[in-house]
Amino acid sequence: MKTKIVGFEVWRCELPTGRVIGDCTCHYDTEDVFILALNTDQGLVGWGFGETVSKGVFTKPAPWLASMPGADELRRDFAENIWPLMQQSELQPLWERRQELFPGFSYRCVAIRTALWDLMAKSQEQPLHKLLGSRDDRARAYGSGLDFPLTDAQAGEIFRRFKERRFFAVKVKVGRPTAEGDLDRLRLVRDIVGESVEIAIDANEGWTCEEAIERITFFTKEGVGLSYVEDALSRDDLEGFVRLNKSVDVDIIGHDYILDHRELRRFAERGAFSRLRVSADIDHALACADIAREFHLPLIFGNSLFEFSVHAAVAVPSTDRIEFSDLAWNRLPVHPVEFVNGYAVAPSRSGHGLDPSMESLRAFSSPQPR
Repeated sequence: MKTKIVGFEVWRCELPTGRVIGDCTCHYDTEDVFILALNTDQGLVGWGFGETVSKGVFTKPAPWLASMPGADELRRDFAENIWPLMQQSELQPLWERRQELFPGFSYRCVAIRTALWDLMAKSQEQPLHKLLGSRDDRARAYGSGLDFPLTDAQAGEIFRRFKERRFFAVKVKVGRPTAEGDLDRLRLVRDIVGESVEIAIDANEGWTCEEAIERITFFTKEGVGLSYVEDALSRDDLEGFVRLNKSVDVDIIGHDYILDHRELRRFAERGAFSRLRVSADIDHALACADIAREFHLPLIFGNSLFEFSVHAAVAVPSTDRIEFSDLAWNRLPVHPVEFVNGYAVAPSRSGHGLDPSMESLRAFSSPQPR
């Protein structure tokens, strides 16, 4: 029997991160989340979600910075502009046309595509990662402190917990006015996690090519070994990345701020990156997997709302690791993704397995922007 979409519901939530998070360009402690439920005539519910950040301190633009209107406006906009494309539509052809009908990376389009993926997996009674072709249910995870705005004591406690949970690697935010300031934080983390744990750094576009070479060289001379350097330069500095990747012995990684996989391909073609960063969107991840296979590049999955990326991460053969920052958004799903001995474990329930708790959904619901 063919499954049809027959109804929808929309929520607007404000989710706390659980601590102040940020980098050399921003800090904040709340995310705006658009949550969508698509109902079918078979009684299935597909859940989708998209996020923005609108409250905090920001010094540079980023793809995830945007205001989110009130719940009534979100619902009215969906009913007028999206629902006519979906109402009484069969799931299979709608899913096949998801990128054509709902393109881009706005929180609304990401939520729609996520809900369609959830429904496809549920209609086949299998976990989403199985639909994607996974042979395993876990991927190596690393601890990401998002620690730039924190004191040494606060940051130290976060990295101490990552060490206790047996993560094989951690990532530290850098980009302070002086190299010595970054070095102090790196030495603190090294003392906490020990020599056996990898340390990576993320500069969030904070440097020029010359500055990146100087800092990486300085950290190395001071005895802080780095596994890789992420987003060292601006997202549009292709020539700088090519030069940087040839000039240092540390892997150069990018780029969180490039969501168009065609643009990432340009960087891969020029040898600008040693590994690729991947966003939470499944379709983007699959496109990046094609690039990774062609250019023999490992993939690093970045932070994702409710750790949703775990499904693509365990399904893509070129996955190197997946990011985990232990944020409070995991209070929303009934069954949060588990991290066991340094590995992210993909849900075994059908669909993406991250259906929200209705009690938590009501608790975090924020019909109007605060």
